Amino acid sequence: MRHIRAKSIYPGRVRGVIAEYRRERFIAPERTAESPRSEYRYFKNALRASQLQLASEKKMMLDRRKKNPSEIQAIDDAIDVLESHLMTLEDPYFLAEIKKHIFHTGATAAAALAAVINVVSRQFRFEHAGTSFNKRPEGRHFLQDMSDMKRRILFFLGMQQDIKLPDGVSIVAAQKLTVSEVLALKRAGVRGIVIGDTSETAHELVMLRAMRIPCVAVADARFFRIRKQIPVLLDADIGYIVLKPRKSIRFVQTPEADEHPPWSQKVRIDASTVVELSGTLHFLSEIAEAAPKKEVRQKIGLYRTEYQISEAHEMPTLKQLARQYEYILSLRPKLDVVFRLFDFSDDKNFLRSARIDSHHELRGIRFLLHEKKILETQIVSLLKAAEEAERKLDILIPYVSEAYEIDFVRDIIADNNRSKNKVSVRLGAMLENTAAVLAARQWAEQLDFFYIGTSDLLSSLAMERRDATSNLHRALLSDAFVALAQHLKSIEKSAPLTICGEVVGEPWAVAWLRSFGFRRFVLPTHRMPIITNTLLALKDYGEHNFLKQILKVRDARERVEKAKATTLDILYRGS
Repeated sequence: MRHIRAKSIYPGRVRGVIAEYRRERFIAPERTAESPRSEYRYFKNALRASQLQLASEKKMMLDRRKKNPSEIQAIDDAIDVLESHLMTLEDPYFLAEIKKHIFHTGATAAAALAAVINVVSRQFRFEHAGTSFNKRPEGRHFLQDMSDMKRRILFFLGMQQDIKLPDGVSIVAAQKLTVSEVLALKRAGVRGIVIGDTSETAHELVMLRAMRIPCVAVADARFFRIRKQIPVLLDADIGYIVLKPRKSIRFVQTPEADEHPPWSQKVRIDASTVVELSGTLHFLSEIAEAAPKKEVRQKIGLYRTEYQISEAHEMPTLKQLARQYEYILSLRPKLDVVFRLFDFSDDKNFLRSARIDSHHELRGIRFLLHEKKILETQIVSLLKAAEEAERKLDILIPYVSEAYEIDFVRDIIADNNRSKNKVSVRLGAMLENTAAVLAARQWAEQLDFFYIGTSDLLSSLAMERRDATSNLHRALLSDAFVALAQHLKSIEKSAPLTICGEVVGEPWAVAWLRSFGFRRFVLPTHRMPIITNTLLALKDYGEHNFLKQILKVRDARERVEKAKATTLDILYRGS
């Protein structure tokens, strides 16, 4: 088995040496109980040490939550797991049963712990039905949590070894892991994990996501019979493992968990062609870290400003908005930002607007024209911030459909940009429906740049909701999009055109879009390494060859599978 398809648990790409993870115990006889009182005190000390360890892990998660607000949901899930473990270890019944076993039977602390865990676990045992990733009753997680807490306490009783990775190993393969083992492996320096049979909601997977460890799940048990350490490429972005890969394969690795990837990247295709990649920003704290000593010019391709009020559910004042925008523009003078105006919609109704609830078609600029005060407040605050920071300003209008929407925004900018230190403003439109795409060439003289919002544009092509992912993928590879792409290329002759959206983070999708000659992409920041690697590999394969291979397939449904398989061959051929 040289190439293994797997299920991605947490995305990322790492190259390293893999070894099987084995639980080992100290080679030492179990100590005998001296007296019930001293034995119970011995257990209480180990229990207290376990509680302190859990509390420190919870604090670590709370600190990560402050630094990584875009991952709040994953980190909150991990905090909930750790809190449930703490509550169990403080449960009076649990402690009373341990004490009873020690004082009534003369058992050692380790023996009493094992007996109580077994009794409690038997109450939750049942037959597991279904396959690897089918949903299973939550009682299964409780059994694993009890086993994990037993391991924690045994460690402080001297009956369990701490985890240390063998020399040179940075990836481990383990059919089963517990919450504490995931955290211990992270402390030991693990970069990637291959796990076996598990469920989508398993607590160890919750912890893997929170710790941002690239991980895949493999159902075939034969994979875990690793007799010796071997080099692998672990591509959790697309759920793929390459054993003993060729050294010549290009492989842009995922940065360390605490290291933020670059905001933008330029990939040179040939002497005259450079592909520009830039990331998206949701929260201010994502750029709060200190700037590097030798800061180079980078670009945030899309600041989704509506997330400023996603938790407060109310509009900040003009002064508050201006202060936030000035913070961004002043903090990193060599970081260019494209500010998209508030893009509220029925799935991002952060203002709890009754108007949006009753009129689902209202979104982006359509909604802002109904709420002119909100639109004017944001534009004025952007102008004030740019003037104070002495920076140029890039403003993007979301979900443009007609020319009057552009004119309205231009008039607000003109009316409020009359100060002595006039701000240089570049204005762009986000084309997210077919009407805007077909009319865009008529607007080129009024605008400085265009963005293509793939999620909504493909939704309109497929006549499906944005969350119908498979249908949107099919629409991207459809004959209708081929015709639309030719029109988009003609727009690009008039003004710079950038393609953005979640699908741009998929290697096969970028290979397809690059085949038409598009050169600017905005994508989720953590996907930049895999897309960089795809573009470099595609350069050697031939962009036009890729397009021809996909267009040979008539059915759009089959084209998606063909595109994914061909991209894998491009990335890993010869291994």
